[in-house]
Amino acid sequence: MADARSDLVFNTRQLGLYRKPGSWRKLELVVKAPADLKIEVIGIEEGSDLSLDLQLESVVEGVYVSGTVRGLASGIDIRTLEPLEREIVAEIQELFVYPDEEFDSDDELYSLDVERLDFEPALRDAMVMALPFRPVAEEDDTEFSYQTGDSAESDNEESDDPRWSALKSLLDEKKES
Repeated sequence: MADARSDLVFNTRQLGLYRKPGSWRKLELVVKAPADLKIEVIGIEEGSDLSLDLQLESVVEGVYVSGTVRGLASGIDIRTLEPLEREIVAEIQELFVYPDEEFDSDDELYSLDVERLDFEPALRDAMVMALPFRPVAEEDDTEFSYQTGDSAESDNEESDDPRWSALKSLLDEKKES
């Protein structure tokens, strides 16, 4: 059962949406992030600010919620292991069905708890799915050298390894022809 005091639980009756198809409300809120909005290398810290820009529309089957959620994620660059921060924007388009509605759909649907819409599970699903699986720093101004792990300062293609000299000579011949 949803906690009625949570910032992420909306009372559809108070919003004028409970079983009133065609009615809608726009909500712009800043709420605190719930726990576990993360994957192994990046996540949104519990208690940090999330900006919600939502539209709740009453439909025959329940309440349709659409809009965006924004938050600041922090983690590590998987390539350099340096700390990074990135704004995460998740699009929301979910139907919260009334408990007495039956669907033959294979889709998992969110359910209203009588007149309360608990938005936290939908927010969690959308934000975690929006997190980058392999986050890398966006300041990718320099070429990354996979041989040394350092940023390459020049386009020096010469290698000190003599094993590559035969290949280099073949490449030079191909360029000349």
